[in-house]
Amino acid sequence: MSTPPTDSNPAATKRPLCVDLDGTLLATDTMAEGFMGLLKSAPWKVFGALAALTNGRPKLKRYLAQNAPVDPTALPYRDEVLAEIRRARDAGRRVLLVTASDQATADAVAGHVGVFDEAIGSDGESNLKASRKAEYLQARFGAGGFQYLGDSSADLPVWKAANEATMVCPSAGTRRAAEQMVPRATVLAERPSKLRAAVKELRPHQWAKNILLFVPLYFSHQYTDLNLVFTAFMAFLSFSFCASSIYVLNDLVDLPSDRRHRSKRNRPLAAGTLSIADGFALSAVALALAITLAWLFVSPKFVLVLLGYVVLTTAYTFVLKQRMIIDVLTLASLFTYRVVAGGVAVDVKLSPWLLAFSIFFFTSLAFVKRYGELIQVRGDGGQSLRGRNYVPADIPIIASAGPASGLLAVLVFALYINSPAMMRYYSVPEVLWGICLILVYWIMRIWFLAARDRMHDDPVLFAVKDKISLAAGVLVVVCLLAARYG
Repeated sequence: MSTPPTDSNPAATKRPLCVDLDGTLLATDTMAEGFMGLLKSAPWKVFGALAALTNGRPKLKRYLAQNAPVDPTALPYRDEVLAEIRRARDAGRRVLLVTASDQATADAVAGHVGVFDEAIGSDGESNLKASRKAEYLQARFGAGGFQYLGDSSADLPVWKAANEATMVCPSAGTRRAAEQMVPRATVLAERPSKLRAAVKELRPHQWAKNILLFVPLYFSHQYTDLNLVFTAFMAFLSFSFCASSIYVLNDLVDLPSDRRHRSKRNRPLAAGTLSIADGFALSAVALALAITLAWLFVSPKFVLVLLGYVVLTTAYTFVLKQRMIIDVLTLASLFTYRVVAGGVAVDVKLSPWLLAFSIFFFTSLAFVKRYGELIQVRGDGGQSLRGRNYVPADIPIIASAGPASGLLAVLVFALYINSPAMMRYYSVPEVLWGICLILVYWIMRIWFLAARDRMHDDPVLFAVKDKISLAAGVLVVVCLLAARYG
């Protein structure tokens, strides 16, 4: 990249505003975004990316820009920075995008945003970062002749050349260094808490699904054995961290589609509160913790169950979720897998009645999830769900198959009530017929709510927060206890 001469026109008397891209205008890193896009669309080209990296980061950025260009419409922009840019333009100042990202990436983002007078990026040979960026801007505008918006310690030389620092979400160390270096240092946007974002990204509220691991212990009627209760609880924790690890991985893969979703765009990775590198680290730590808990407090066999879950969910993340019907059956199987895992944890043989009920019941809930997503896009009959193989024309079929699956689950439970095994464990099995009525009511209610676009993206989480669903759950428990001890 050549160094242009210093601007000498009268407009230069108004200092231009120079804006960094990664971490400043965007709450993400475009090189990491490109690598994720390459990993998802053409994983075999990762070796080419590694080869390009041996020749330097500019070569890697150029390779990614050519083989996995980022979609500027699917990136998280910082509103505070956009507002500052608009104020500068209203004041008649020039605004430049100056970034170490590849020139093609800079041009794509600048073209989408439409507020920059010029976009300047790396040229594939030299990396426009830190001291090189400082030298470029000082040569063009003179020492102190420009204002620069940046975010990291790499921007310290640029702020020094500008003789002022305007920081966007800086770390505590970067902020202190900038304040000591220049006479004027301001923070345009504060850095969000990564710890809080990490906890949110792990989605502990989703752990409610893993209560299914306790189901085999209950139906084996060994819940008075405290050792088994402790083992089941540790299995619950282990499985929860394992599931959280996969949630993070799934969010990394689904970044572009999540950012267009009305609620998923607020997730830490989609919003940029956590970086892509943070996401990989968080996923690895959660999985390591899950395996450690399983090995120490449950059993080596349960570790194998966790690894099986990882394989199945990874296959769902990368392949199966894009296959019509197969994705729904996989989701239902993942819920049933939790029941199986609970049986392995406490070494209880599972009843075929329980497995059959789980498959039909959770198939219905998986269909609710897809149905609710389709309701949101039904205005455009040709529009499909992003990352899913469904279109609004599928709504009538799903609306038939979903409730039918739920009612089949109730039928399985009704047949179970009449089985000989019931007489051994329940003194008044007739009370269990009340559960059938509760299940029919609850299943049909969530389908009515889904049709009215009032269903949460995940029906299980909806049930945890919904008062009527919680009341129905309490009534089911009352029926179980009354049938056993009545």
